[in-house]
Amino acid sequence: MNKFARFVRSPRTAVAAALAATVSASHAALPDGAAAAISGVGTDVVTAIGLVIVAGISIYAAKKLGQKMGWL
Repeated sequence: MNKFARFVRSPRTAVAAALAATVSASHAALPDGAAAAISGVGTDVVTAIGLVIVAGISIYAAKKLGQKMGWL
């Protein structure tokens, strides 16, 4: 543990963090079509998750109704 604490406080860690920050900030911008496609996927995923939740609730409700009515 003591070696780890010394490593974290070392100047190498600060240099590595600064280098990582500058490298990560230098990414190129996405084309407009790619940005629009990524935004569209987000909406599609939310819609798909909503449909899966609704289907699960419907199956659960039909099963409970069947048990209450004596069909199952």
